[in-house]
Amino acid sequence: MNKYIIVTDKQKLIDVDDNYIILSPREFIGQKFEIFKKQDRVKVINLSPNYEYLSLGYYVSLMCQARSVLCFPDLSNVVSLNWQKNHSHYFSDLNRILEKHYDLPFEDPYVRRFTSFFGRHVDPKLEPLTRRIFDLFRTPIFSFEIRFTEKHQWRVVKIEAESLGRLIGQQVDQFNQDLKHFTGSVWRRPNRRKQERYWIAILHDPEEKRSPSNRGALKKFIDVGKKMNVWVELITKNDFPSLLEFDALFIRETTAINNHTYRFAQKAEAEGIPTIDDTASIIKCCNKIYMNEHFEMHKIDTPKTKILSRKNLETQMQSIQYPCVIKIPDGSFSVGVFKINDPNQLVMQLGELFKKSELILCQEFLESAFDWRIGVLDQKPLFASKYFMASGHWQIYNHVANKQALKAGDAVSVEINQVPKRVLEVALASCRNIGDGLYGVDIKELENGRVVVIEVNDNPNIDKGVEDELLGDEIYKKIIESFVMRIERKLND
Repeated sequence: MNKYIIVTDKQKLIDVDDNYIILSPREFIGQKFEIFKKQDRVKVINLSPNYEYLSLGYYVSLMCQARSVLCFPDLSNVVSLNWQKNHSHYFSDLNRILEKHYDLPFEDPYVRRFTSFFGRHVDPKLEPLTRRIFDLFRTPIFSFEIRFTEKHQWRVVKIEAESLGRLIGQQVDQFNQDLKHFTGSVWRRPNRRKQERYWIAILHDPEEKRSPSNRGALKKFIDVGKKMNVWVELITKNDFPSLLEFDALFIRETTAINNHTYRFAQKAEAEGIPTIDDTASIIKCCNKIYMNEHFEMHKIDTPKTKILSRKNLETQMQSIQYPCVIKIPDGSFSVGVFKINDPNQLVMQLGELFKKSELILCQEFLESAFDWRIGVLDQKPLFASKYFMASGHWQIYNHVANKQALKAGDAVSVEINQVPKRVLEVALASCRNIGDGLYGVDIKELENGRVVVIEVNDNPNIDKGVEDELLGDEIYKKIIESFVMRIERKLND
């Protein structure tokens, strides 16, 4: 169970909750280290009257850092808030958010002041801004001013930490409501007999057409988690400010370095939250040029590969054998992959791809009826599947097919002990220097005995009715057990 130590000299303003220990700043500073050992995964919310240098509020955050206890705000945030120069450079980013969402025309007053609790705000036009400010400074209560400028735009001009003691009337009620949201108290059902050991967030996109996990699988994670006394909750990209409420993060969206999935992983790692996929895995697996270098370095057999650029294209084309396959480096689900039959087709297709990337991969074409997909978790095989090519097509996915039934080939699960030994060995070797997360290794087993790695995916499909065909609930249990192990390892560090 999460325990929050709330540090404030206005203790009567905090609603009583079993999840809170309420101390004054002096009481907190006087506590021995044993209080943190007794409380499971304790977190501190520092509501001291001010955070000025060498004030009691400053020392609360300082002592949390010395004791390796998570604190809101932490010491670096306290320093940033107290030194205007440290956070004024964020204003351009904040003003872009304000301009996008706060589109009200000018009317008096031309300077407006607002208060936010844990990044929340009752005005939906302001909440995107307050969530971003909270993400930057992790300050429980802050105020900010916006001003209407001569250019007829609203602009953020000031951000300040605010004191609990300065809240009035309904602000106190709103603060306690937002505090319960932040600490998770509002999620708990009173009739539950016991609290879950840990909370795992699954980042997903309900609108994604080719999600790494279908709805049935996501529900399975939730249901199996309940049986294991682990709370599993689905979150979306809009829940970025609430990430710290969880003990672990499982990304079930198609990952990319230049979108929110990477930012979620980065934030989780910065806060010590175990994550699959971690940022290193996303970087390594999301770019096929990086992956090609990785395979070469570790002597893993892959299709013969050339890296094409505009400058070396004429020279490289002289040695290309057809048919071949060209790939944009950051494509997924076979998007941006093309089979090329002759030089003219190559030049035409590269003309389009070079608009998206300076470098393109060109690989030998290897034909097979199916690809092996070996799921690897914690450097151990988790599942095995055969992904067959789409009907009448050379890939698993046929994105131009007219009928939905023809867009993807069949998939068949295989017992791990029935997978050829060499396929398993190559799959594990492919992941060995990438990380200890969850990976899906795509392998072609050719008639001449050659075992070739096509790629390593950092967020492989876990779909109900496909990857769990043989393992059933066990596949979800093993993944959740991996998260529990990571959480407890982090707690014991």
